[in-house]
Amino acid sequence: MKNKAAENFQAQNDNAELPPLAGVTPLPRHVPAGSALFRQGDPTLGIFVLAQGSLRMVRVTPDGGGVTLHLARPGETFAEASLFSTHYHCDALADTDSVVGLYPKAKLISQLRRDPNALWNFTGELARRLQGLRQRYELKQIRSAPERVLQFLRLRCDESGRFCAPGALKEVALELGLTHEAFYRTLATLERQRRITRPDGHLCLAAMCKPARKPR
Repeated sequence: MKNKAAENFQAQNDNAELPPLAGVTPLPRHVPAGSALFRQGDPTLGIFVLAQGSLRMVRVTPDGGGVTLHLARPGETFAEASLFSTHYHCDALADTDSVVGLYPKAKLISQLRRDPNALWNFTGELARRLQGLRQRYELKQIRSAPERVLQFLRLRCDESGRFCAPGALKEVALELGLTHEAFYRTLATLERQRRITRPDGHLCLAAMCKPARKPR
């Protein structure tokens, strides 16, 4: 039975923005914090879009441990591989109360086959996602935590040398394969070495950071 807090959350977010994909309107679902949207080995129902909250894709290892593969952020689709598989290959766990939309598998496949433009856009999104996965893999091969963080910033900073995290900094730590304690210690070390600065909550590469433009 749902508790009152979960009911209130769902009532407040029934109208969360759930964009159509290839003309398919997603079915809304509420995922309470600490629960699973799906588990590794569950039959695939389709792919999802995150409207609100935070979900982690976690692969269960043979020894019972877990490896975080991806952290979904609002507006992102995830579990795209389910269109080509009979079972999910990881767990999807909610870190916070979340709202997702399900694009039913059979309906989405049928629509993508009928609409070449939608298929092309979907393929482009998958290509961008693959590029991001490769970047994260390459970053995690850097053994030095300071060098890993610096390389991440080189890849993610804007032209002024600034990086503004879309969520909490601990989400960046997770993406880098660092504990949040190790990540914060690394930031402090880099700041002491004057390799980064942290104005207004941003992370800036000291070598290229320029003063923020003031509005006229």
